[in-house]
This record gives sequence, structure tokens and C-alpha cells, in this order.
Amino acid sequence: MFRLMGAALVIGASAAFGLGSMWRMSLRVRVLRDLLTALGTMKNEICDRTTPLPTLIDHLAAETKPPVYRFFHRLQQKMADLGTRSFYAIWREAVEESGELELEETERATLADLGKTLGRYDIEEQAHTLRYTIRRLEGFLERAEEKKRLQGKVHAVLGMAVGVFVVLILL
Repeated sequence: MFRLMGAALVIGASAAFGLGSMWRMSLRVRVLRDLLTALGTMKNEICDRTTPLPTLIDHLAAETKPPVYRFFHRLQQKMADLGTRSFYAIWREAVEESGELELEETERATLADLGKTLGRYDIEEQAHTLRYTIRRLEGFLERAEEKKRLQGKVHAVLGMAVGVFVVLILL
């Protein structure tokens, strides 16, 4: 009886690792989509309505979905330091502290680089940088979706298979 319970626990634990990997892939896809939506909103607000950056960040902190809203909320809190620190330093720090976004290094660097232009240059330059960042993130999203499609189920099945294999060896 204890052997069967132990076997079930080993299989369940290894399956959980596989499912966790699949869940992280799904989270990355969702986060990249939500970031793209937020950046699209930024582009429209900055270019079409000339919304001031602090107002726009307040809006995005209130309107974006989790976990993306945490990034904008963190940015909103750091905006109090805007007189003593540059917007880019505040933006970059908020990106670096947003581990919940599950971004890879190149994605994080792309998002951080956007802060160099926001609020600093004219509307055309900001629009150009936002379009460039959106295109880059769309490419990252396509790769994340492809990885999820190709490897997501494999990770879940491999997790369970490893558990079964370990149980067979131990029994």
C-alpha cells in the first residue's frame, strides 16, 4: 500500500514539473501579448492624443492585466523620483525588478531600451521607437508561441514519463 502511494507521489511530482514548465510557456505568451497591448496603447496615447507620460503610466497601471500591471504600478511608484533621476533610469529599474513578467534577457533589454526615448524626444522619434519595440516583441511572441506549440505538451508528457520510469526503477 505504501509503495503504491509512494509511486503515485513520485509520478505526480514529476508530472507537476512538466506541467509547471508548460504553464510557464503559456504565461510568457500571455505576458508578451499583454505587453504588446500596453505598448500599442502607449503609442496611440503619445502620438495621437499627446497624453503626458505620468498620466499615461497611471492609466496603464490601472487598466493592464496581471502580471503586466505590476510593472506599470512599480513604474508609477518610482515616478516620485522623476526630479532626481532620469525617466530612463526609473523605467530600466522597473523592468529589471519585474521578474514576474518571465521575460528572457533580450526581451527585457528591448523593453528597457524603450525608456531611453519615452518623454525625451519629439513625438515622431517616440513613435518610431515604440513601433520598433512592438515589432521586436511581436517577433519574441511568435517564437514563444511556436515553442509552446512544439514543446508544451512534450514537457508535460516527459514529466509524467520520468516519474513512471523512476517508479519502475525503484520497484
